[in-house]
Amino acid sequence: MGSRFSEQADLYAKYRPHYPQELYDIIFNHLQATERAWDCATGSGQVARVLSTTFDSVIATDISKEQLSHAPSGNNITYSVAAAEKSGLPANHFERALQNL
Repeated sequence: MGSRFSEQADLYAKYRPHYPQELYDIIFNHLQATERAWDCATGSGQVARVLSTTFDSVIATDISKEQLSHAPSGNNITYSVAAAEKSGLPANHFERALQNL
């Protein structure tokens, strides 16, 4: 699975459409907790970068090491190679944030 976007990771990062700020604003307006977020299948990290402006900590995972090599760095973003179903995140890691929804 990880190789589907790996060969063209640089092009994916360069040409991937960005989501409009209005979409993030709608989502962020519904938050009651901003301690941590998980950007599952982050690709080249465009969403992780935006999440990092609101959340204290962003965990961004993708199955492609090549995709992650194009992700923007950030003091509060942690990238790792992992499949969604094998993220390595501890059970209930986001429970506190979800309890407030």
